[in-house]
Amino acid sequence: MPTFRTFPLIGALLFALPLLAGVDDDWKETCALAQRASAAKDYARAEALYGKALHQAELFGKEDVRVAFSLQSLGATMRLEKKLSEAEANLQHATSVFAAGPGSQSREYAEAHFDLAQVLVDEGKYEQASQSLQTLLPILEQTLGLHDQKLATAYCMQGDTFRLLKRYSSAEDPLTRCAHMREEDSGIATADFGAAANSLALVYQYLGKTQSADRYFRFAASIREQALGMLSPEFAETLEAHAVLLHQLGRDAEAKQKEKLAAQVRAHLARK
Repeated sequence: MPTFRTFPLIGALLFALPLLAGVDDDWKETCALAQRASAAKDYARAEALYGKALHQAELFGKEDVRVAFSLQSLGATMRLEKKLSEAEANLQHATSVFAAGPGSQSREYAEAHFDLAQVLVDEGKYEQASQSLQTLLPILEQTLGLHDQKLATAYCMQGDTFRLLKRYSSAEDPLTRCAHMREEDSGIATADFGAAANSLALVYQYLGKTQSADRYFRFAASIREQALGMLSPEFAETLEAHAVLLHQLGRDAEAKQKEKLAAQVRAHLARK
């Protein structure tokens, strides 16, 4: 009796193998089309294609790694479309599938948490974002190495979430690591390093390290002016934050100069 029931099952599996191979080719082709659409910033088309890829992947089983990859890609695309609640749901699902295989210590699992953390920050869910970052950082340290720029970005994200949660003492170390890694990789005259310097200045300000805060605000303003332009919102942001510190230090004349310049930048941006 067991033998009789096994033969049809084996026959069905053998018949299905070439069909599944064809589905895998279709899934890969759909993902490639979606990636090209995303690179062209046609996010609506990319979303539709990743949705199609997800349905194709589900033919291999709900826990298949292709399902997780499709969900992650769909979530990352929806973030670019500002569909944050849908993006979060897809990325949460992706992390749960990756946890089942290849496992909760895998690079795939960590990178899905990275994308999830970005969405959570966008949603203002800083506590949950911090938890995702604490999960992924040790894995990325092991799988990417301590000089990888994705790891640097994760450190900056962790520092910024701590800062937004007003945990300033906890924010200093990851932001310092991020700044050092970015300096080693590309030097100090980059927008990414300027962002790290600006965040560090804000943290130093709240920690009462006013000299360091003053120095890093000047640093960030100079870098942002060079890397992003004098009429960038990031440059105005740094000027405004620096002015707050300067008022605290009693340097009101200097603060007002920065406020005036920031207001001119904001006025120009409002006219665009």
